[in-house]
Amino acid sequence: MLKEWLGMAEGILQDLHQDHEQVSALLDQLIKTESGAERTPLFKELMTMLLAHAHAEQNVLYKKMEKSDDEKARSFAFEGTNEHQIVEQQLQQMSRARNKASEQWTAQLTVLKELVNHHVKEEESTGFTCARKEFDREQLEKFGEQFRRQKEKLMAEA
Repeated sequence: MLKEWLGMAEGILQDLHQDHEQVSALLDQLIKTESGAERTPLFKELMTMLLAHAHAEQNVLYKKMEKSDDEKARSFAFEGTNEHQIVEQQLQQMSRARNKASEQWTAQLTVLKELVNHHVKEEESTGFTCARKEFDREQLEKFGEQFRRQKEKLMAEA
């Protein structure tokens, strides 16, 4: 049902949703994995993807929403940027830990998952609604292309 509602022609919103699904799957996989040796490459993949996603999303979508006439859209974009910063700090802290199998690291992972889930839930309701009001389908398509290009570039540089 949700898939049809998101629709293929939704440009960037479709891209964001697909990324959210991938990130969620990676987080679940990390939580289920208990060995540090297995967690390290998974975490690296998660971190690269989350940071590229967040930065591309901010540049392509949030910056435009921050200039909106609609207070709700502006507020969402500013809050989203702030949440990205918190996720980024959490990732940096987790990446420095030597023992990715420790209880402390597992707790940090749980917090990361909660932060991401909260952000995704808000974005796919409030954020997507504001974006649909703010931009037409053609603009969303164009943003999708820009987002994919930026994300690929950021992931290649990571």
